[in-house]
Amino acid sequence: MRARGSGASGVPGVLRSLGVRPSKRLGQNFLTDPRVARRIAGLIPDSLEPVLEIGPGLGALSLELAASGRPFVAVELDLRLAEYMEGKLRLYPMSRLVRGDVLDQRLDELFPRGNRLTVVGNLPYSITTPALEWILGQKERVGRALLMVQREFAERLTAKPGSKEYGSISVFVSLNAGVQNCFRVSPGAFHPRPEVDSTVLEITPRDFAGTTAGEREAASMMARASMGTRRKTLANALANGLGIPAEEARAVLSDAGLDPVRRGETLSTPEFVSLARVWMRRGGGS
Repeated sequence: MRARGSGASGVPGVLRSLGVRPSKRLGQNFLTDPRVARRIAGLIPDSLEPVLEIGPGLGALSLELAASGRPFVAVELDLRLAEYMEGKLRLYPMSRLVRGDVLDQRLDELFPRGNRLTVVGNLPYSITTPALEWILGQKERVGRALLMVQREFAERLTAKPGSKEYGSISVFVSLNAGVQNCFRVSPGAFHPRPEVDSTVLEITPRDFAGTTAGEREAASMMARASMGTRRKTLANALANGLGIPAEEARAVLSDAGLDPVRRGETLSTPEFVSLARVWMRRGGGS
């Protein structure tokens, strides 16, 4: 993300001066539109709420957030970008830059005080799923996450059973959070210009009603197993995904009241929870 005060045309020059060539493979697209940064910052009503940013880049959003004086931490993997942002954030006593992979960090260490915080980030497609899992794995500390993702991924998170976008990530998120589309961001807001639109999502951590952490984990595992091979019958997909005999898979489905010839991608989240409870009662196949 770009530094405040430099126009869109200045981003390529800054990147060249740092020796950074945006990687298409890694999905590196730097935000150049200050209106988008201001709009995202405006979604955090408390100007002093702590914020973690994943991958600040050149700081378009970072400096909007740090300027309020809030506790602010940005985690950057690219050492050249990290050094650049360290210089920018020195102006703000409550802000700091942490070098490294955010997936190796713990929120309790980044923000030792127990306050709930907001996580923000312009996420490359390749890390969107692991970053989301990392956030929701520490959801007791996260009040909300404002994530800019490819529109295709946003559609997967809000997909309904039976749709082509619906998958195990849809189930995982529904078990652990609520998702709301905030606004669309066009390719022209970035350098280099991506080929697809982006969407800003507000993700609010919450537990699926009436479930335990173990049930949610097992339900997510059932979804991955059931949808690992699309268009297979539920019995065959589950047997393959869990590495169990087909007869055992059919018995589990029978106990859960599910038709073994259905497709895994037609099951709703409550049905995956029911399946998980049967699996756990049966000892998880052990």
